[in-house]
Amino acid sequence: MSIYYRLDEQNDNLNSEENKKRKLYPRIIRKRTVGLDELCRRTAEGTTFNAFELEIAAKMLVDGILHELGEGNNVCIESFGTFSVSAEAAREARQEHDIRAESIRVKKIVFKTSKALHPDFKFQRLPKK
Repeated sequence: MSIYYRLDEQNDNLNSEENKKRKLYPRIIRKRTVGLDELCRRTAEGTTFNAFELEIAAKMLVDGILHELGEGNNVCIESFGTFSVSAEAAREARQEHDIRAESIRVKKIVFKTSKALHPDFKFQRLPKK
């Protein structure tokens, strides 16, 4: 199995029209999104677990991760990655007393993959039609 890609041209906004440089970069062609239920069904094949048990365990794991993040912890799952929270102020502040806890919100939950999740996948250019 291979991951399909196509080459797209990158815009050169730094140079003038006559000095623009043409650069190509690979763009992955996504086939579809696999949901938790299908992932659990496939993972359960050939094991003594059933898909329902794996799905409940995965949902419990997500709940546990959210609880730990809410406690101010990072969550590291070895061979998978680390979850952390980044924050932002709801409004711009010029002085320290301009920001209170009520005006801080979650900007995003960050996930940094471990090196184990960077295998050598095979790539194949999408055939032209």
